[in-house]
Amino acid sequence: MARETKLGDLAGWNKRLKALRKDQKCVAPRFLLPFHFVTMALLLKEERAGNLRLSGPMEDYAARLGLWEAIGLAGPVVVPGRPTGSRYHEITPLTCLQTVDSSASGIAAMLTHDDTRGSNELRNDVFTMLLELLSNCYHHARADDGLHGLACAQTWYNDTRAQFAIADSGIGIRESLNESAELRPRLRKENACSLACELGVSSKLGRGHAGYGLAIAKDLAMQTPNSMLFVQSCNEAMLIENRKVTEISTFDHALPGTLVVFEWDLNKPLDLANVYKQWPSDGDSDDKPDFF
Repeated sequence: MARETKLGDLAGWNKRLKALRKDQKCVAPRFLLPFHFVTMALLLKEERAGNLRLSGPMEDYAARLGLWEAIGLAGPVVVPGRPTGSRYHEITPLTCLQTVDSSASGIAAMLTHDDTRGSNELRNDVFTMLLELLSNCYHHARADDGLHGLACAQTWYNDTRAQFAIADSGIGIRESLNESAELRPRLRKENACSLACELGVSSKLGRGHAGYGLAIAKDLAMQTPNSMLFVQSCNEAMLIENRKVTEISTFDHALPGTLVVFEWDLNKPLDLANVYKQWPSDGDSDDKPDFF
């Protein structure tokens, strides 16, 4: 059974992905999580893989999560309906805005289903964060090459720990933010992944609620015990673990584009109301931003 995800797990997986690209095979971890699935699927689709084999029960579980379909292949087995107690959101290619919306809604519902605080407000808040993150992934993916962004979510430890992962193989955060003349001076000095997590920062500064998704995720990670946020784009990365921020400028990556991984203990409440209270108000509205 998997434990909490650490930086070494993420770095080690990138090394295995590089081996997979070079040798067309690699040693898989004993337990696959959303960040494994979305990055592996993107790499295999980019490499135009014509076949994929996994060992033992891992193959059945990967088939249930739609790994082969995400690559554009036929799955190895006929998968029955979702078993009782299963907690995952299949690997979903973000091919259109409707898929972005339905994926954000589905993942939010899955992650708040058994929450005793599970008010509609909490679910809507998680949906809002996911909608922004998945929209960014959709818009920055290499859709012209058929390499759509991917989203996946999963729980483990008897549904007490959760993770969602979102990945694309697009131009990356630094190049995207560099489209903003206002941000270019800061990019010369700062980590692009950290900068992208700052409230209101976006390459499209005038686009509605641009910049809120990563800002929400960062502030949640900073206030929620036993949570983790990892944002990686090309060779840059930012990790928040145990409320400590680590910036990396030399991350050994296997894919271009951007990966966002958020993981937390479902026994610890995600208090988005407190996040909004700490954000500056424009004086014209409630502390919580108006997304719609």
